[in-house]
Amino acid sequence: MIKGINKQIIEIKCTDDEYFDKVLLFVRADRAGTPEGTLRKNADNFCGKIFGCRRPQSPTRLRAATLVILLALLLGLLICVLALL
Repeated sequence: MIKGINKQIIEIKCTDDEYFDKVLLFVRADRAGTPEGTLRKNADNFCGKIFGCRRPQSPTRLRAATLVILLALLLGLLICVLALL
């Protein structure tokens, strides 16, 4: 987040577009106290609606999704083994 003289500004780099490489969003005065993470998430969503650009998912989310899939596979394997007994 960039803090200007009178406004907070969120800069979103969107290099997938042929014509534009970044978007500057000016935070409303009544929302200036909103946590930066919330502002950035909403800014990313807004950018995605306009340009279709999205930030890659965080490694934590990818690890969690991978862990859930592995656990589901292990559970399925265990059920198959128990069914054979």
